[in-house]
Amino acid sequence: MNTMSRPKLIIYGNGTMASLFLFFARTEFEVVAFTVDRSLITEPTLESLPVIPFDEISARCPPANHTMITAVGFVEMNRVRQQKYQEAQAMGYRFGRYVHPSVVRHANVEIGENTVVLDHVAIHPYSRLGKGVFVCSNASFGHGCVLDDFCWINSGVSVGGETHVGPGCFLGINATLADNISLGAHCYVGANTLVASSTQTNEVLISASAEKFPLDSAAFLRFITRRH
Repeated sequence: MNTMSRPKLIIYGNGTMASLFLFFARTEFEVVAFTVDRSLITEPTLESLPVIPFDEISARCPPANHTMITAVGFVEMNRVRQQKYQEAQAMGYRFGRYVHPSVVRHANVEIGENTVVLDHVAIHPYSRLGKGVFVCSNASFGHGCVLDDFCWINSGVSVGGETHVGPGCFLGINATLADNISLGAHCYVGANTLVASSTQTNEVLISASAEKFPLDSAAFLRFITRRH
């Protein structure tokens, strides 16, 4: 696709995730600006692009010829990303979606608008990702799983087949969900945590942190080295 024919995209956000997403988005979109609420603007530009106050965005980048994607983290358990999506939608904006070319796109997989799927994610047949979902690199979704709207999925997450993740959930790095379970809305699953049974709404599930061994690394290597 030639640059002139690419859709013009506005990224909502001016933080780390917005900067990171820019480098992915530029492969498919002509990214023209960032936007956030006026009170959140600390610099007039980001990555050499203008940061436009949200209350000016429709005048400066009209909805008729611009799309938007919200690249905001899991602030307030993903509710801020949902709120800004709804506000921009009320202005008349259409929303793009981004799926990295490394992701196999099965015909029966549904991916909602305003959803971002980064590189090397496995999405098995009959799965469905709602709108406003953000999936980081190297996650895996089993057959027939459902992620409701505005979930945040960190790198290395593994979701078993036929599992249903409720809206606004957060899954930390390398979290694992067993197959055939359901997570209630706005659950927080910490890094490296195994969830083997269904949850209620707003639950927090965190595995114990790694134990500090009483030797330093050099001494530990000597300790575990087999001597012949």
